[in-house]
Formats: sequence, C-alpha cells, structure tokens
Amino acid sequence: MTMRQISPAQERWAFLIMAILFALAAPFLPILGVFLLLGWTAPLIVLIVRHGYGYTVPGVLAAAGFYYAVLGAMGAMHTMLLVVPLALLFGFGLRRKWAAVRLVKWGLAASLSGTTVSLLAVALIFGVDPLAPFVDAVRESYQAIGSAVQSGGSLTPSEAQAFEKQVSSLMETVSLLAPTIFLVEAALAVLLNFFAAGLLLSRVGEKMPKLPPFSEWRFSVYFLFLFGFSLVGLYWGGTRRIPLLYEASLNGDIIATFAGLIQGFSLLWYAADHWRVGRFWRWVLVAFAVLSAFLMQLIAFTGLFDMYFDYRRRFSRRR
Repeated sequence: MTMRQISPAQERWAFLIMAILFALAAPFLPILGVFLLLGWTAPLIVLIVRHGYGYTVPGVLAAAGFYYAVLGAMGAMHTMLLVVPLALLFGFGLRRKWAAVRLVKWGLAASLSGTTVSLLAVALIFGVDPLAPFVDAVRESYQAIGSAVQSGGSLTPSEAQAFEKQVSSLMETVSLLAPTIFLVEAALAVLLNFFAAGLLLSRVGEKMPKLPPFSEWRFSVYFLFLFGFSLVGLYWGGTRRIPLLYEASLNGDIIATFAGLIQGFSLLWYAADHWRVGRFWRWVLVAFAVLSAFLMQLIAFTGLFDMYFDYRRRFSRRR
C-alpha cells in the first residue's frame, strides 16, 4: 500500500510516528544518528505542507521531552532550536510556493538564529560558557577512543601521554573554530531536511522545488570581501595580540574559503559541461583536487574571484 492510497488521518499518523521514531533513534546510532539528529524534522515539514502546523506539535513535544531526558536541558535546547525553526520555515515557504534557493537561504537563517538563541540561553539561564558543553562532548568522545585503545594494550605510557596532548590541542582548535562548526552544522541540517522532505513529498504526490544545477551555483561577492578582511584581521590579531580579532578572522577566513571552494568546483563543473567531459573524468579531477592541497587552494581562490569577475558570463559572451 503506497502513501497515496491511505486516508488523510492515516497519513498524519504515519508521518508523525516517523518523525518521533527518527528522533528516538538519533542518539543511539553511531554514524546514521548524526544525520537523523539533523534531519528528523523532515516528516514534520510534510505534515505542515499537507495538514497544517497543529499536527506537528505532538512530534515536537515528544522529541523535546526525549532529548531532555537523554541529552539534558542544554543539549535538548540546542538540538530542538537547530532544526525545529528550520522545519517551520520550510513548511511555511513550501505552502507559499517559494523557490528552492529562497527556501535554503531562509532555512539557513532560521537554523543559525535558533543556534544563536540556544547559545545565548545557555549563557544567560545556566550561567556557563555556551561552548563548554560542545567542547566537553568532543573531549569525551576522543578520551573514550583513547581509553579503548589503551585498554587494548596498543599504547605505551609515552604514547598515551602524547595522545592526551593531541586531545588538548584539538580542544583548543575546536574552541577557536566553534562558529564555523555551528555554521556547517546548520548548513547540513538545511540540506538534509530539504532533500529528505523532497523525497517524502514525492511519495505523497507533492513536488519539491528544485535547486539550480550545480554548474550554476554562485555565492555573493561579500564572501570575497570577507576573505580580504579576514586576512587583514589575522595579521593584526596575530601581530598585535588581539585574541578576539584573531579568532573572528580565522573563522571568517575558513568560511569564505569554503564558499570559494564550492564555487570553484561549480565553475569546474560548468567548464566540464561545456567541453562535454564525462562524469568519470570529472570525479577523477575532483579526487586529484581533494588529494592536493595546492589544487584545493587554487580552486578556492578561483571560486572567490569568480564571485566578482563572473567568469561564466565572460566566457559565454566570448563564445
């Protein structure tokens, strides 16, 4: 029996139970659980589109209570505010026939806003560093790995001490890059919910707006400006010993470089389409680029400058 053959009441219960099961399974699955934690709200998006906002309330309340019991107040707050506002925004936009790009942009804004609110709430309500729970979770994960390896007898005392130093160094890096990590987390939540909701909507005869082809992806020129200002900030923050400026510039540099890398690969895809390069050889080029730090930097810089010069438009004019 397909989803199209069941009654509206059965459909509502099916998607509600699906969302609750995804939320329940997320904390206990090693790798798949991360994706479920970020995308368990996809069935709720379908509920909003098909039946309205009210039917999502039981799923949200059940997930909130479960996450509170398993992850604690701070973990539940972050998890819920990361994806629930995103699901509500997606449902709102789909009911009003928004384009895919608009959905993704506003969805990212909603997810980042929820993350910011959760961090501020942790600082104001619980009176602790909002990054502390996140850093502690990463530290516990790596310490658990180290304990498991050490209990197996494969680490000598000196190697165990070196591992502890690596963990300490990693924690410092995680603390510095926390804003970038939260941005990537929000972006993954947006993409997972977008594609998962599209898959579920197709099962009930609804259409999801499609993103432009990858060869047409473009980012704002402000990422190029962010990259330039971040380089200046890294210099001034490092030489003048201004930690806050240095940390902010480091995150800005990584975010801008990542955007340039995506646009650089998009430009590469555009060139491959023009010269009719097969998919196999495209992925061979991507593999070579990923394995080469120089090629990755070259592609990122090309993508950053493409934001301003728009090589595709210039190439099409010349053609």
